[in-house]
Amino acid sequence: MSITTEITPLPGMAPGTQHQLTIHKFSGGQSGRSAYIQAGVHADEHPGLLVIQHLLERLQEIEQAGDLLGEVAVCPFANPVGLGQNIFGYVTGRFNLANGENFNRNFPDITPAVEAMIAEGAASPLSSADIKRRFAEAIDAIPAHDTVATNKKLLLKEALRHDIVLDLHCDTSATLHLYATLHQQERAVLLAGCMGIETVFLEEQAGGQPFDEAFGKPWKKLTQAGLANPLDCGFSTSVELRGQADVNDEMARADAEGILQFLAREGLLRLTPPLAPLAQVETYPLEGASHLQAPAMGLLVWKKRLGDTVSLGELIAEIVPIEASLGTPRVPVYSDIDGKIIVQPLFKMVRTGQRVALLAGKMPLAHRKAGQLLQHF
Repeated sequence: MSITTEITPLPGMAPGTQHQLTIHKFSGGQSGRSAYIQAGVHADEHPGLLVIQHLLERLQEIEQAGDLLGEVAVCPFANPVGLGQNIFGYVTGRFNLANGENFNRNFPDITPAVEAMIAEGAASPLSSADIKRRFAEAIDAIPAHDTVATNKKLLLKEALRHDIVLDLHCDTSATLHLYATLHQQERAVLLAGCMGIETVFLEEQAGGQPFDEAFGKPWKKLTQAGLANPLDCGFSTSVELRGQADVNDEMARADAEGILQFLAREGLLRLTPPLAPLAQVETYPLEGASHLQAPAMGLLVWKKRLGDTVSLGELIAEIVPIEASLGTPRVPVYSDIDGKIIVQPLFKMVRTGQRVALLAGKMPLAHRKAGQLLQHF
């Protein structure tokens, strides 16, 4: 049993500046299984940062009690550069101000190395240890020079060491939900059930090379090629911890306990008292998610609440056109699908074409294409 902290300096962004990446590692028994958990890739999403703090407290207790069976690595803030982007008191940590890039896009891609492994023509599945060794070689071979690229490379390199990867996010104002791939639906539903998450979005490939996809795609390719045992396939997901304003101990403690429930069911640790019952979960195709746009500019006034079920053509909100002439009516906002409201904007002054809701629907939408499913806002 041991607890260690690794602090890795990052290349400086400017003279006199220094960033660093911190990872706490909890090593237990001989189960051979491990998990990696991080928060704050989008540095303006803070609920996960508090969840991590509760996790760290509990993991110390579990390790001291001798109930840690595998390894759990935790990164308490995955984007030190974004955390430093404070403009007039507001952390603008979703996009890199140096180039406008979304911090959770374009993580290193090791699939060319994986395709080379497949081309070798191995006759039987590789061991999990051998796969991880080859993953480490592949990520080491990818160059990274600037601060952000180096940070992304280090995050993914750490993740590729593990069997389970949980990336903690949030939206602006939202219900609990998570994103995962279709071929790992069973484990995604298990995690959701442990955390009380009612909504799971599933996709074949989201596109954009976000962190969870950069981890999961190599495993998927090897599994499909018969070179990885499906039971050993690495699992990754993005967990959306409600909205940006939902930072409090009660919710964070519950979310941390839900994660521990999942890790216990995955054989990484023991919990006392016994495991809690699983919550009911509903899955939706990510192709059926509607990013509903504002038909006008003005103040958004909701007629429905987060989590409400809505019908196609139903009035769900109105936009008050504050610069219009006297007597101008409000502009109605109608649901464009049968589904459920998952996300609403935190700030209610909206512009024409801005996303005003994320709606979960069961039917794939014609304009939603695999590999092009992520928005960049």
